[in-house]
Amino acid sequence: MRIALMVISLVLLGCGHALARAATVAAAVPAVPQRGTLYRATQQDHTVWLFGTVHVGQASFYPLEPIVMRALAAADQLVLELDPTDQPALQAAFARHALLVPPQTIAQAISADTQRQLQQVLDRLGVMPSAVTGMKPWAIANLLLALTLERSGYAREQGIENYLREQVPGKPVVALESADYQLGLFDVLDASEQEHYLRECLASLLDGKTVQQAAVMMAAWGSADSAALERLVEEELTESTITANFTRRVLLDQRNPLLAASIAQMGQHGTTQFVAIGLLHLTGPGSVPALLAQRGYQVKKIY
Repeated sequence: MRIALMVISLVLLGCGHALARAATVAAAVPAVPQRGTLYRATQQDHTVWLFGTVHVGQASFYPLEPIVMRALAAADQLVLELDPTDQPALQAAFARHALLVPPQTIAQAISADTQRQLQQVLDRLGVMPSAVTGMKPWAIANLLLALTLERSGYAREQGIENYLREQVPGKPVVALESADYQLGLFDVLDASEQEHYLRECLASLLDGKTVQQAAVMMAAWGSADSAALERLVEEELTESTITANFTRRVLLDQRNPLLAASIAQMGQHGTTQFVAIGLLHLTGPGSVPALLAQRGYQVKKIY
């Protein structure tokens, strides 16, 4: 699964916008199954609903089930990883972290073999090389993945965050992180690691595994199949790849304690938060629910 699982469930709200296009919203289906995963954490007069999201979507995902919508409606705040509507911040972060320092180009940053693989994916997607020539390898990987997922029917514009905001117009929205922080996490990758990261992504795109495994993950998320989701996450994070190591070490182990601390701090005023974050943050012994439990919260998994 490699990069597909990471980007779908974790990040990044900014990388896909350079090539992504809006998708048509179809009529909602009448059946309302459980989706993702849902927790309730309470401590004294502080209640936190934790809903595991994927950052891309399609019309068939909606509406969400009644218990989720009731919790959202009753909450004082909607809490997201970052605000997907703040395009200036997203664009500024992309310019700061995702671009090579001129006059360097991607052709100078990666080997000839990686260039050949990259050109194959660009040709398959109908993307001109000039669109990515000034981008860092990791940014190209994330962007091509986002575009591939959109071509497969999973659009950023139909992601859970946008849907939740639309359901509660006027409700305060709090961002746990900034786009600058999220994209800056990739700066820990050195030149060699970035090329390996890109090569892993290109290989998965070329052999079709990205789309196949994304469909498996979406099916598990769409039916709230916790066992399948946990199995997928375990398989992803135990792979001997740059992507798996980076996801585990930086995107989860580094961020989860900070996310849990920020969520707990919101409870100082006795409010109720509906927190929608990537589902990987809600899975495993170092997950946000587990870390809130360590802080004295009573945590219950609803499904």
